[in-house]
Amino acid sequence: MTLKVQPLKGIFKPEDYRTKLQEAEDYSHYKLYILILFVLSIGVYLVSGALGIGTESISKELSSVSGHAFEARKQLFLVGRLLQGILIPCVFLFGSALYYFAFINGDFRKLVIVQMNVFGVFLIEKIIQIPLFLLLNIDVTSNVFSFGIIAQYMTDNEVIIHFLGEITLFRIGMMVYSYYYLSRIVEVRKKNLLSAIGILFLLYWIFASFMSYIKIGFFF
Repeated sequence: MTLKVQPLKGIFKPEDYRTKLQEAEDYSHYKLYILILFVLSIGVYLVSGALGIGTESISKELSSVSGHAFEARKQLFLVGRLLQGILIPCVFLFGSALYYFAFINGDFRKLVIVQMNVFGVFLIEKIIQIPLFLLLNIDVTSNVFSFGIIAQYMTDNEVIIHFLGEITLFRIGMMVYSYYYLSRIVEVRKKNLLSAIGILFLLYWIFASFMSYIKIGFFF
């Protein structure tokens, strides 16, 4: 059976798509959708960067740097956004698939197709965040879909606030999709699968919150 790769269908009609993915022996539009996801990722990050989302650390230095230096930093920020747009799908699509392949086995291409659905949810969140952040003038830690707002009422610890700010309803949904698909296409105990997914997302959140906390997001 040949599966026509359709990440949107995998997100909005998961039951039918999961069954076909489990039975598939070959895939059409596989490379095409990998390319599409890369292009969308680059576009989303460049648009958000051009609109000034994530430039809080630059804006704070406006009064302390020269005009040329400030423009150079803005250009560097956009270059960093471009790199993010390229690197993040590499990590989500291939890095995660390799991780699962190493620890819970499974067909590598099927794992990448699962990650296309998961990464699709990530991109939907990023697209929604653009008007949300602009209209409400907020940053990641105040995202209305994250636990960062709750964290700000519970503690003044910036590390905790940034960490919880990375945990959003969409990213919990990404974990759910991961388990929903992987539980059908790999033969592994549920406990081991949940542990593998949990560890991977925990590493994602720790790394993302650390980068945000030390303001490396200014460069990337």
